[in-house]
Amino acid sequence: MELRFESLTNILPEIRRRADSLDRSGDWPAEDLLALAGIGAGKWFVPVQFGGEEIDPLELHLRYEAIASASLATALIVSQRDSAVGLIDGGENAELRAQILPALASGEIFSTIGIAQLTTSRQGGLRAIADGNDYRLEGVIPWSTGAAKSQYIVAGAVMDDGRQILFLLPTDLPGVLIHPPMEIVALRSSWTTRIELKAVRLEKRWMLRSPAARALAGRSKGIPLGQTFLAFGLCRAALSLIAEEGSDRARSLHDRFSEQFHSLRNEIVELCRSGDEAKAASDGARLRAACNELAVRVTQSSVALYKGSALLAGHPAQRLAREAMFFLVWSCPDPIVDCTVNMLVNRESR
Repeated sequence: MELRFESLTNILPEIRRRADSLDRSGDWPAEDLLALAGIGAGKWFVPVQFGGEEIDPLELHLRYEAIASASLATALIVSQRDSAVGLIDGGENAELRAQILPALASGEIFSTIGIAQLTTSRQGGLRAIADGNDYRLEGVIPWSTGAAKSQYIVAGAVMDDGRQILFLLPTDLPGVLIHPPMEIVALRSSWTTRIELKAVRLEKRWMLRSPAARALAGRSKGIPLGQTFLAFGLCRAALSLIAEEGSDRARSLHDRFSEQFHSLRNEIVELCRSGDEAKAASDGARLRAACNELAVRVTQSSVALYKGSALLAGHPAQRLAREAMFFLVWSCPDPIVDCTVNMLVNRESR
């Protein structure tokens, strides 16, 4: 365990060095992912029986945090790939587990998810029409990270009777159209895009779960609040940038933010360690919102600290500030949005 994490620490400087140029170019972070594959990152979330390590979920999220401190885009790609692993492993289809998970562990294939249409997205939607034992898919997967690099996408659709299905979508099926990466203001190198499906015939063998009221019910294989660790990684990057400025103002700012950062992070880490699902459910929106708000404040403060230099393309402060916006929209149902906005409007409510 320690050796693996030490190996991750050793490759972070090169990932960090490439982050600004990848932000400008929007190129796929192939070198980052190759370096991660070299330390066995593809095995981290795959069960041992399928060639993986299946490390402790909290440890996995701490590794996401470390990657995000160097490149949030790369961390997002890795987390979405591992989400696909978790959904495949947690599905009902033993044959797909045996077929797909070893190939994911070895790096032979890449996969991602496209489930926003079942969760928080208000854009588009995907319909599944029963066709004998198979299904016909029509509609849009509005958000999918790294789809163009994926051989399979874990996706979900809604049937006419309101039930949902979860399935593995081979990206080479006729009627699957993966659009070019979106022109988003941050994380362009994540190659996040939308996917159109036109009369796509999906055979029953690709099903992960039978039709149900909620296809994603009980889907979490790991700890709750996982998104917060990527936000903590971004905050770490901003804190390092503030410290590098070197002025008395920077030192004061760094100390104040560090105290807030560690207080919030310790609360979430301890909650994850406790396994108290009831408390995680009751406090989840508040904690997610607090991380969102902290990411906004610390990155915006780094821009203010560096003044006009931070407005230049290529300066890391403006990149981090743009990336903080990601947490205001990523997997944010209304309770998290409401808490986040309330904190941004009323600082005394924190």
